[in-house]
Amino acid sequence: MNTNQAEPQPKQLTGKDRGLIAALAEQGTYRNSQVVNLGGVPYSMREVLIAAPLIAGLNVYLVGGTGEGKTQLANDLAGFFGSQYCYAEGRPDFELAELLKQVNLGRLHEAKTDRELIELTENVQKALFYVDEINRCPPIVQNYFFNFFDGKLVHGGKILRLGKDGYAVGYASGNIGDGAYVGIQDSDRALKDRMHLIVKLDYPDYATTEEDDQEIFGGSKSPRAKLLEGKEDYTSQIIDIHRRFGEREVPLVLRVLGAYFHKGLDWLENTSKHSKRAVDQGWPNVSGIRTDTDENKVMPLSKRAVLATMSLTESLRWIAEAKMVQAPDAVELYLDALRLTIPYSGVLSSQYVQMECGGDPYVGFDNLMAGWRSEITGKKSDLETALAYALYGEREESLLDKICPPGVQGRWAPVRRSIEYLASKPTLDTQKINTLREEYKKA
Repeated sequence: MNTNQAEPQPKQLTGKDRGLIAALAEQGTYRNSQVVNLGGVPYSMREVLIAAPLIAGLNVYLVGGTGEGKTQLANDLAGFFGSQYCYAEGRPDFELAELLKQVNLGRLHEAKTDRELIELTENVQKALFYVDEINRCPPIVQNYFFNFFDGKLVHGGKILRLGKDGYAVGYASGNIGDGAYVGIQDSDRALKDRMHLIVKLDYPDYATTEEDDQEIFGGSKSPRAKLLEGKEDYTSQIIDIHRRFGEREVPLVLRVLGAYFHKGLDWLENTSKHSKRAVDQGWPNVSGIRTDTDENKVMPLSKRAVLATMSLTESLRWIAEAKMVQAPDAVELYLDALRLTIPYSGVLSSQYVQMECGGDPYVGFDNLMAGWRSEITGKKSDLETALAYALYGEREESLLDKICPPGVQGRWAPVRRSIEYLASKPTLDTQKINTLREEYKKA
């Protein structure tokens, strides 16, 4: 059956767009030729860590030990934005005033009206905010950065939007606060949730290759990170491609998978409210929680995490188009992209990771993803077909019953309700529904 109706057509990339994506993925001193296979497409680490997040406007948290290239990557990023970036170095004695001075907010006390406040700030916004070694700051100082990574600043009881022409992206580096490194503080789960991608750069799957190491060791004798000098300021181009990226429609199948990971993973079979969020403080050590499923292993994803993974998926699809390769399947790419957003986000049970996965969050995630992928892949065709009907305002009960039988609760019930909701708001010509039904019967 043809389900292309449920798949939005992507905005077309221009030659200038392809040139920008190539520049983001290739220019700079940070070297890492590790290849990450996502949705069947090979991506470079610079495409994953720089090009995709900048296109989508996603915050990135780079974790790992010292000397793995985090500062060099930060310098490369700064080079792309000319003077339109703000850089802060995390320290135990860090004061927010240091960052405020960089965005030129020191004169805010002079503003007597909201108009004057806007005039003082509208021309000094930055597009990139980078905080190096963020978790060398104590937790109370890290909390200062919550709003910065949400693209806003609360000052004097007023909310000020950060960013240039509505665009602001945040990067931070640090280490994971699990006892492996010294002189650091763990990052609060709420802060981690604002960092849309969290990648451990010294993990074997993402670390530099031996070939990279030899090139690095055989180059400059200086161990210092290098500045990206003499390169074009790409700020306006990045903002433009991000604006047009925002006009892309998210595939409906990703929206309903969002219901699976946000609401479906919340399900507990044997507790009174059937909800992990309801027992948040006691989870996973609550009577009735099953240990033979993932009930005691992972919390449901936040809305922010779901949206971030959707955006990452779509930006990676755009990069695949820029590379002139076939766009990867949206579902497969989304499931693979979750590995860049979830393992260090704080949703995995630390007990599960330590006791069953040897302390490796990526192993814990991979084990869970095997089950999720099996479930989702088994229902993928029915999901896409049911969504095709929903676009015409039609609830195809036989398909919905296969996704989740009527009256049955569990993690697929929110998905069924999401599709039923979409069917209540048809977006396509309902006269074509008979043709669609005939195609389904023949399939």
